[in-house]
Amino acid sequence: MSESVLPNHLINFSDKSLLKLPSSLYKTCKTYLSSEDIKKIQKAYSFAFYAHMGQKRKDGSDYITHPVAVTEILLELKMDSDSICAALMHDVLEDCNVQKSNLAKMFGDDVAHIVDGVSKLGKIDLKNVADKNANNLQKMALAMANDVRVILVKLCDRLHNMRTIEFVPRKKQIQKSKETLDLYGPLALRVGMQDIRAELEDRAFKCLHPMRADLLKSAIKTSSGGRKKIVQKIRKELKSRLKSNGIEDAGVKGREKNLYSIYNKIKTKHKPFSEILDVYGFRILVDSVDDCYRSLGIIHNYFSPIENKFKDYIAIPKTNGYQALHTSLLALDAFPIEVQIQTRSMWATANMGIAAHWSYKTDDDAGIGTGLRASRWLSSLIDLQKKSSNPTEFADSLKKDLDSEEVYLFSPKGDIYALKAGATPIDFAYEVHTGLGDSIVGCKVNRREAPLNVELESGQTVEIITSSKTVEADPAWLNFVVTGKARSGVRARLRNQKVSSARKAGKFMLESELQRSGKSLKDYRGSTLKRVLDSIGVSSLNKLLTELGSGKRTGNIVAERFYSGLKIRKDTDAKKIKPVFIHDNHIEGVSVVFAKCCHPVYKDPVIAHSDTERGIVIHHKRCKQVAPFISKDPRYIPGKWAVNTKTHVYTAKINIVTIDEMGVLADLVSVFTKAGINIEQINTKNIDSTFASFEMEVDVEDLEELNNIMLKIRSKKITTSCTRLINEK
Repeated sequence: MSESVLPNHLINFSDKSLLKLPSSLYKTCKTYLSSEDIKKIQKAYSFAFYAHMGQKRKDGSDYITHPVAVTEILLELKMDSDSICAALMHDVLEDCNVQKSNLAKMFGDDVAHIVDGVSKLGKIDLKNVADKNANNLQKMALAMANDVRVILVKLCDRLHNMRTIEFVPRKKQIQKSKETLDLYGPLALRVGMQDIRAELEDRAFKCLHPMRADLLKSAIKTSSGGRKKIVQKIRKELKSRLKSNGIEDAGVKGREKNLYSIYNKIKTKHKPFSEILDVYGFRILVDSVDDCYRSLGIIHNYFSPIENKFKDYIAIPKTNGYQALHTSLLALDAFPIEVQIQTRSMWATANMGIAAHWSYKTDDDAGIGTGLRASRWLSSLIDLQKKSSNPTEFADSLKKDLDSEEVYLFSPKGDIYALKAGATPIDFAYEVHTGLGDSIVGCKVNRREAPLNVELESGQTVEIITSSKTVEADPAWLNFVVTGKARSGVRARLRNQKVSSARKAGKFMLESELQRSGKSLKDYRGSTLKRVLDSIGVSSLNKLLTELGSGKRTGNIVAERFYSGLKIRKDTDAKKIKPVFIHDNHIEGVSVVFAKCCHPVYKDPVIAHSDTERGIVIHHKRCKQVAPFISKDPRYIPGKWAVNTKTHVYTAKINIVTIDEMGVLADLVSVFTKAGINIEQINTKNIDSTFASFEMEVDVEDLEELNNIMLKIRSKKITTSCTRLINEK
């Protein structure tokens, strides 16, 4: 079917086909939407009605009842008309063979994009997120980043599905409930939808563990009898103290934890039910920020604050925009209580989340609210996607980023950044700016130098030390970074480093091959080079060199094409192969590896081996692993040492045989210590009752230093022999 053609049952759909809106929808729409908006919603309802005609839900009701129920939830949040239209039609792409282009023509691009994003969300199956579903998750997240209303519609869709989950098969109930706890609950929290998040989690918990939920509910009910009197007494006391100190309109409520939250605390914090329930929660609602801080001072004067139990989320809001003062106190007869102090608008925002802020409609940046913070997080998903090499990597980073535990950190200029608990300076650097993360070489925490893997704590000031030179990322960083942005950034750098290294190695291999006929890459330019590349089947020289260096192509076969390009024949005897020069730990900018089979050191006679797995490997010329191939395999090239800048040390392996007596090892070690030579590793072995051997790996600057230390060891009376180990047997 072409994209412009509607399914048969919708071909004749027009304004004449419009149906009356259900009264429940119409009454709510009239309270805040214009007549033009209502007409558009009426059209969307009619389109959805005809599209789903004949379809039934698992409970036997007409399918249209589901999008209507989802729409009712969105209307309670006072969402805009495009969101309402998308809610009514959120399943037509997936279930009714309607094309996205049809919706765009009839209802506008915004509605079509929201419906498309919600449809992609519906395809996710977290039990198999490793392949195609990771790709769906990636598409969904990017749709969310483009328009935050996608996630709002989907959350309401999932909420109604959870309210009616008893009608689907048990296997699907379990799957959907796990998805809800793993993805949709954390997403609701991230965009500030506290009420929806609590209901989603409670319903999923009851579905997965009905007996545990019933037992927990029963225990709460049993214990709440005596609790009600205590809660009422403390509530009156709080209200009285606030009123007598000039805050007369304060609202004081007992705050109930949701069922899943209590269960999660029991499970993750290993606390007994009685201990969790003994903490009484209260919420104080006032009219201004000033009243929040005044209220805090008043209740701290009358009740005893518990040390280290105060958090100011007004000055430093959570990532999802949540604002409140949190404090823990001992009230009345030393009852521990938790108190949250908010303005009434903060409380409304905490419940409605991003639905209360239309940051995608305005450029107003005054006061970072829930909408702007959530939108910024969603926008960061685009950067995350660019840095990820595949959908699975993206999915993994996204799920890690939904963790709600946070630490609050300061830059040297006083800017505040919220990161996941366990974040390191590398996470902080990438959070501030990708360029800062890409150039990090060190850090200072509270003005003192600290390792890059240190876990940061709330309140610390973090200064990132950078370098203007190209800095290589360490693969070990992936073991301790915790944010998706940092993980993707490090992975992208490692991939680029690998490509760069492969390209340099490929150039070295090709140049070495071309030397055999007295040519170099400089001889191939313009149309000659293009002709050669076309014959090989690559688009650019860089791509060819990268494929050579990564082992996807063979150097001598590629060289043959280059010889053909200049119409010359390879003559291995015509030109003597020039040796390559080794500068500390690289050849012509290509990093080298020093072989562990023979442990070559500076000034040793050496051979450079072009290895597709490890790059350029330097062997001792007497190494048994390379000696048979030196004259036969073109990948083995003579090496020469350039002037050593003494910035690199080389590991040599020696074997010392001594008399076996007390203190021998200490005597040997003292020789190396006095000479300033580091011992990397020692393996000891008893030869017989008289002699012992010590196999050592030691760090030296060159062959001369190695020979000198070996002479000193041989001069010891306890030493029988000291030999260098070129090859392991």
